[in-house]
Amino acid sequence: MSTPLVCAIQQHHPQDQVTLLTTRQFSFIFKDFEGISIKTFNRHRLYQTVETIKWIRANNFTHIYDLQGSRRTSILCLLSKASLRAGNHNSICYTHFPETQWKGQQHIFDRMCVLLKACGIEVHERRPVLRASKSTEKKISSWLVAHKLNNEPYVIMHAGASTLKPEKRWPYFSELALYLRSKNLTTIWVGSTDDESLNNALTEITGINASMAFNIFELAELGRRAKFAVTNDSGPMHALAAANIPIFGIFGPTDWKRNHALGQKDNVIATINTGAKKTNLAQISIDTVIDAISSQLTF
Repeated sequence: MSTPLVCAIQQHHPQDQVTLLTTRQFSFIFKDFEGISIKTFNRHRLYQTVETIKWIRANNFTHIYDLQGSRRTSILCLLSKASLRAGNHNSICYTHFPETQWKGQQHIFDRMCVLLKACGIEVHERRPVLRASKSTEKKISSWLVAHKLNNEPYVIMHAGASTLKPEKRWPYFSELALYLRSKNLTTIWVGSTDDESLNNALTEITGINASMAFNIFELAELGRRAKFAVTNDSGPMHALAAANIPIFGIFGPTDWKRNHALGQKDNVIATINTGAKKTNLAQISIDTVIDAISSQLTF
């Protein structure tokens, strides 16, 4: 979700040196962003944080945009010596921040857009920026040919979710896939190692198992050639939003207003809030999901 924000900052500083500070495991997302230097650090080690503070001060940055908003990054801002320090909260750590106090009242991306607007920066792109290289395009083309889908319509589904959040898994993905198969749409089941056993079981019913087959750039490219996607509230949901296709995200325990995929507000399928502490995704029937998809698309 930060990629369009980074693009907007870069466009606002066309003649300036722009450096992105992130952790090593996320740096690859920005590897093809021209004109941006990347600095990585280990956020779980105190001495690394101290070294990062020294590095920031030594580089004499004039502007710092804190898109994380954690206690650690606010301290980095406070000790940076930068004349403009933008962050999510009204505190001594920042010189620029939104007028209203942050209480989780809106989608975090929209909140970051408000933050950047306070710095005179307009965010025009409303979806993730995950560009496909020539090698990525070639890999997806070859994969589709190998699975005889290069000229056939298909749908991407992610039936999994975090292993720590099993309540975020909608239970009727197999029924939906069978319905879509009756409409001549093949389901591609995507996910990581956490989803492998689930995808194996689903593939025995219908569809193609693509567990661990793609990185997020490849997943976005696979999505660009799909009819649409259906997912739980998950990482693949956000990556697929870069594909500019309908992403039908199924929400229950989490607040969709704060967590939906960028640009996909109209495609959210959520449980009705009854005031209970926990909601059950089984409340969302297969017919409800089919109706939601049919209202947006024709098969």
